[in-house]
Amino acid sequence: MSHELRTPLNAIIGFAGTLLMRLPGPLTADQEQQLKALQASARHLLALIDNPLDVADIQAGKIELHLESVDCQSVIQDVVNALRPEALRKGLSLETILPAIDLVVRTDRRALNQILLNLANNALKFTDRGGVCIEVSRSCMNRRKSVEISVRDTGQGIRPEDRPRLFEPFTQVDISKTKIREDTALALHLSLKLAELLAGQIAFQSEYGKGSTFTLALFEDDP
Repeated sequence: MSHELRTPLNAIIGFAGTLLMRLPGPLTADQEQQLKALQASARHLLALIDNPLDVADIQAGKIELHLESVDCQSVIQDVVNALRPEALRKGLSLETILPAIDLVVRTDRRALNQILLNLANNALKFTDRGGVCIEVSRSCMNRRKSVEISVRDTGQGIRPEDRPRLFEPFTQVDISKTKIREDTALALHLSLKLAELLAGQIAFQSEYGKGSTFTLALFEDDP
């Protein structure tokens, strides 16, 4: 099933890339913007398909990391481009707070992208008014230097009694009249496991009725 879904999605991404390279001919600015949105949305869907496969690979110890110098701002921009159509559909803002100087960390770009995509997508899913903001900064946690990327929303927030089960896969947590569905819990569980593979961690703060903030910390030095 995964193969059958991935094949046409990769074709869409590839054809959009060909058009963006202007191989068939020139593009207007509006056409280029729409093609980038199409390509980003297809990549977003492809990432959602990969979630359960990645969880299975992690459990089997088959995940291979490819560490490289990664510009955090560029990854965040990719995530924003992928989720912008959904934010516009819901009438929500999707903003970023980025430092003037690029923050570069040695990490696995695909894993980092997947974590941020999952966190931001969940934030949009459970926010009806206001919006979502992604912020990156350099910090120090437990005397260790780190790059922190926070995803902050103005959604319903999480009840205190539901927080211990938040990162458990295949669970449902009540949030007001909605529920964190199993696919959402799976995305959070995958994000946590990927963060651990990157020697990082995910923390969250939430006030019921006012929103939540999930923060990924990527440490820059050994413990």
